[in-house]
Amino acid sequence: MPSGEVPLFYRRGFRNVLQQAIYVAATAIIAWYVYTSLDLREFGFGFLSEPAGFAVGSQWLTEVDGVTNSRLTMYLVGVWSSIRAVLVAILLSTIVGVVVGVARLSSNFLVSKMAMLFVEIFRNTPLLVQVVLWYAILLVGAPIIQNVVNVGDFFFLSNRGIAIPWPVPSAGLWGVPDWFVGVWVIALIAAALVALRVRASRQERERETGQPHFANRYAFTIFAAAALISFLLLGVVVSIDRPILEGTQYAEGMVIKPEFAALVLGLTAYTGSFIAEIVRGSIQALPRGQTEAANAIGLSGYQRLSLIILPQALRQMIPSVTNQFLNVNKNSSLAYAVLYDDLFRVATVIQNKAGHALEMFFVIIVTYMIISFAISAVMNVLNARVTAHRL
Repeated sequence: MPSGEVPLFYRRGFRNVLQQAIYVAATAIIAWYVYTSLDLREFGFGFLSEPAGFAVGSQWLTEVDGVTNSRLTMYLVGVWSSIRAVLVAILLSTIVGVVVGVARLSSNFLVSKMAMLFVEIFRNTPLLVQVVLWYAILLVGAPIIQNVVNVGDFFFLSNRGIAIPWPVPSAGLWGVPDWFVGVWVIALIAAALVALRVRASRQERERETGQPHFANRYAFTIFAAAALISFLLLGVVVSIDRPILEGTQYAEGMVIKPEFAALVLGLTAYTGSFIAEIVRGSIQALPRGQTEAANAIGLSGYQRLSLIILPQALRQMIPSVTNQFLNVNKNSSLAYAVLYDDLFRVATVIQNKAGHALEMFFVIIVTYMIISFAISAVMNVLNARVTAHRL
């Protein structure tokens, strides 16, 4: 070998090619093994088109009986059950996290210590224990249906769940069909877009002039006025459906079942405690001069928090909060412990009836990944807007 020449094995290009060749070979072997194994056991998803043969509880906006509907339809109902639990838990845990996180920094001794106690209890207790405990409280601690708690014939509380009023389509003053409520929803969306645009414009003027322009107040007034005016012009297309107690069952209104409530409360308290620490840490990471400057120009506590502190802390909060939202999606599978018919529980029932465990676990994994990707996409868009630099 000539003096100074690098051996072939130690050359960077050769080692890169060798590593890629090993990776491709290993991947091919694994793929061949998986294909052979699946081919031997007749891997397929045709069983999902067969009749389900079981019922799903805790339905909302869906009406399936499990007899005439396919297994795929029942699984999609379970997916919808999971999604609505995840969305409600994300919303509530965000509110709880922000409130408790800010309360931890309060100068009031009692408020700060109560917030700290909340965080330490729910953050350091296993989520499964919390979910089961909430379920026991709602199912055993609540009064039986014969001793239901009735609040003005609007709210009913018992171990069968919580019955509350709920808006439903109405023919209204002009006798319009039920689908006409969609027109009002479109009007609400348009009003919300206009209100957000006005809010952004007034916030921009506030930054340029340094004078308060009450962006939130104006935006809310515009939206509320547009919603009320459109509601009246369309002829009151929505009415309130009040709950009724018929024997030992709720009728009308909307019923929040103990299973759903236990899952959401457990996810909310557990995730909210983590978000509270993220909020507290993000606020404390800001320079003290920001708060001092806000006090110097005479901003109120609410203005200081909403205009100075939280907008800057959001840049640090969003990535960590996104992880917590993804955890909500994955932790929702604990619904199995309280018999809530989420996608995991429904998939397990299908698996037991059809005997296609591998296919169902593949479907479960793909479903959770799609929901997680959707949450990540929304949070990435929000993060991009928050971190965008404005000249």
